[in-house]
Amino acid sequence: MSPTDTTELTGLRGRMIHAPVYGALEEWRDGVVLWDGAGRIVDVGHAASLLPRHPDVRIDDMRPALVLPGLIDAHTHLPQYPAAGAGSGDLLPWLHRNIFPMERRFRAAEAEALAPLFFRDLAANGTTTAGIYLAVWEDSAEVCFQHAEAAGLRVSMGKVMMDDETYSDTAPTRVIDQSLEETDRLCRKWHGQDGGRIRYAVSPRFAVACSLALMRGAAEIAAWYDAGIQTHLSENIDELKAIADRFPDALDYTDVYARCGLLGPRTVMGHAIHLSDRERETLGVTGTRVAHCPTSNFYLASGMMALDALRTAGVAVGLGSDVAGGPDLNMWRVMRGAIETRNARSALTKGVAPLLARHAFHLATLGGAQALGVTDTAGSLAEGKEADILVVDPSAVAPPEAAVEAMDADEVLSLCVWRGDDRMTVAAYVRGRKLDVRSLNLEVG
Repeated sequence: MSPTDTTELTGLRGRMIHAPVYGALEEWRDGVVLWDGAGRIVDVGHAASLLPRHPDVRIDDMRPALVLPGLIDAHTHLPQYPAAGAGSGDLLPWLHRNIFPMERRFRAAEAEALAPLFFRDLAANGTTTAGIYLAVWEDSAEVCFQHAEAAGLRVSMGKVMMDDETYSDTAPTRVIDQSLEETDRLCRKWHGQDGGRIRYAVSPRFAVACSLALMRGAAEIAAWYDAGIQTHLSENIDELKAIADRFPDALDYTDVYARCGLLGPRTVMGHAIHLSDRERETLGVTGTRVAHCPTSNFYLASGMMALDALRTAGVAVGLGSDVAGGPDLNMWRVMRGAIETRNARSALTKGVAPLLARHAFHLATLGGAQALGVTDTAGSLAEGKEADILVVDPSAVAPPEAAVEAMDADEVLSLCVWRGDDRMTVAAYVRGRKLDVRSLNLEVG
C-alpha cells in the first residue's frame, strides 16, 4: 500500500468476533478493521500490530462495543411485515386468511409507506443483507427496489410469481406470460445494480401456487441473467399432500423443482423441514441452499428442521426471519430459535448434538452469505471482503451486575443470542457506509 492510500482508509476499533468456520470463533479482544474508499476491507487484526502500520488513518474507537459481521436474513417477506405476530394456524389456511389479502393490497402507494420502515428496521436489528420476497405486483416491486437502493442495504429480492391460487386480477389466459414479462423487466433493470449490492431473486412462490410452465419460465429467466432463485420447500405436511395431488408423477416435492430447472447453486429453498434422505442428497449434489426459519416454523407449528442432516448432506444453510411467519426481524431471536429447534431434537433423537451460540452466529453471518451466494463480499471480517459490519453493545440487554467485559467470546455471544434485540445496535455498515438505525445506545470513542 502506498502512503497516499491511507487518506482513503476508514476503520473501527473494538472487540471483534466472527465465525469463519462453522463451530469456531476468531476474536481480537482489541481489534481494528480498515476499509478503503470502495468499502473493501484491506486490513484486520490486533490493534497493537495494526495501528503502527496505519498511523494516519481515522479510526472510530467503538470500545467496549463488539464489532461483528453484519447479520444476514436469508428469507423474509416485506409486504407481510404488518401481519407479523397477528394470527397464526396452519400454513395454507393462514396464507389465504391473513397473507394473500394483505399482499393483494400491496401496490405502489403501500410500498412507498412500508418499504422505508422495513429497511430501517432491518438495519436497526443489525441485518445488513437480506433475501426478500415481495408481492405479485410490478409497481410495488419497483418502489421497493428504489427504497432498497436508497437504504444502502445489500439485498437479493424479487416479486412473487403465482398463476394457480393467485390473488392477481390478470386474466387466466395471460397470468403466466404477464408474470414472466414483469419478472424479466425487473430482473433486467435491477439485477447487479450498484456493483452487485442489489441483486434480483426470481421468486416463484411455491409449487402449490405455480404451474410447471411458470416455474420453468422462471428458471429460464434466472439462467439468462445469472440471477438468484428463491422459493419454499416442504414447510408443512398439508403442503406436501397438496404437492402430491398436483404432481402425481413427481418422486417428491424436491423432484418437482428439479424437473423445472429450479435447483442449483443460485437457489435458496425456504424451510426444507419434511424432507426424505433422497431429497437432502439431491439438494446437496445440486448445490441448492436452504434458509432455516425456526421462529416461523414454531409460530405456524410447521415442524423442526433437521439442520444436522442437511449439513451432513453438504447443503449450505443460513437463517431467515420469514416475517410474517416469523414474529419480527430480530435475527438474534432467530438464532435462539435455531438453538431451541436443535436442542429439542437432541432431547428427542439419539445422536443429535445440541447447538451452541457460536453455531447459530455462524448461520446468521457466513452461513447466510453462503445461502445467498455472497461469500465473496459478506459474512465475515476478512481482508478482501466488503465492510458489512455490525457494532453492538451487549450491556444494553445484560442482566444487572453482569460482567460483560470479562466474558469470553462464547459467553458474550450467548448473551447476545439469548437476550439480544435492537437495543444492542450501535451502528451498522454496508461497504463501509453507515446505515440508518434507530438505536444508538453506547457512548464510544
